[in-house]
Amino acid sequence: MRAIVRPVWFATTAMGVLAMTLTTHAQAPAAKGTTPATSPPAAIETAPAPTPATRVSPAKLTEVIATVNGENITRGDLLDFLSRYEIPPENEEQIYSDAVETLVNMKLVGQFLTRQNIKVSEDRVTEAVNQLEKQLKADGSSLAQALVESNKSMKEVRDEYANRLRWIDYVKLRGTDAELKKYAEGHKDLLSGTQIRASHILKRVEPTTTAAEKEQIKQKLISLKKDIESKKTTFAEAANKNSEDPANSENGGGDIGFFGLNSGIVEEFSQAAFALKPGQLSDPVETPYGFHLILVTDRQEKPKVDYEQNKPLILNVYASELQKDLLVSQRKTAKIDIKPMPKDLFIKAPAPTTAPVPAGATKKAAGAPATPKTAK
Repeated sequence: MRAIVRPVWFATTAMGVLAMTLTTHAQAPAAKGTTPATSPPAAIETAPAPTPATRVSPAKLTEVIATVNGENITRGDLLDFLSRYEIPPENEEQIYSDAVETLVNMKLVGQFLTRQNIKVSEDRVTEAVNQLEKQLKADGSSLAQALVESNKSMKEVRDEYANRLRWIDYVKLRGTDAELKKYAEGHKDLLSGTQIRASHILKRVEPTTTAAEKEQIKQKLISLKKDIESKKTTFAEAANKNSEDPANSENGGGDIGFFGLNSGIVEEFSQAAFALKPGQLSDPVETPYGFHLILVTDRQEKPKVDYEQNKPLILNVYASELQKDLLVSQRKTAKIDIKPMPKDLFIKAPAPTTAPVPAGATKKAAGAPATPKTAK
């Protein structure tokens, strides 16, 4: 995996699960006559409607794996969440961490909404649950079956839907016309799908790297920048010789191709890159992977987004940013305790009886529904 792309096993903010979309989902607002920018492939694909597999015991499902301000997150909550995705064959610890962090975010948003005292009528919740029941029936399942498989009570389902509706109401309260127009004006590149092409040189930093070692790495990149600007070497030559990005192919010159602000690149990198003009070289930029020198080589401008045409989609993007800021604020004072990953959480998918398991076969979380058979 390229060392600028944040691993995305699933939506890592609570909005991906907690809140119903405010409008029909789209990847990016489009100006008139254009098509939305495509998102990069995720590391996990959403699984088809699952069928039940062997379940773990109820005692296991109630095992507490995290607490958020005194509220529990159980193994059952985690398995219900993971059952929506195909699990890659490796990186179980990372998947567990990302999944639990997502569930923590859901708790934090739900607790915040409760404190806002936003009222949601029982009729609205019932209507949402009825829609869920219709969808399940169309998929050949039932609400009763889904409750058993997820180890959830009807009250828990209604509470989840109530929180979704509260979030929608909260976003609509905050996202006034004036606020959304201001947001759209300040986020033209994000909303239009403008892309840039860049190359980079990465010097990696590990969790054990000391402050003094970090400074040495930073100075190394500053020295490389001087050599490139004085034409002692080219950026491509410097990248081929010095970059520690494992995805940098032989003689690739550090090129990472075109990307947008919604392409899954770590924010520190993408924000720094979009601040540059073609031909401009950055100072060292720190990300979770280490320090980077970034050279922007091209820019593909897209037409400015028409506000009225794209208002619902602008509201979606605004809602995502609003939640991100909310979570940063809530985590400053939250009491969060996350337990180590249970050793028996993941099991290998059973091998088919008629053929050997192919390389890269996926794994399932223990107790999660199995991938359904293809309909005949």
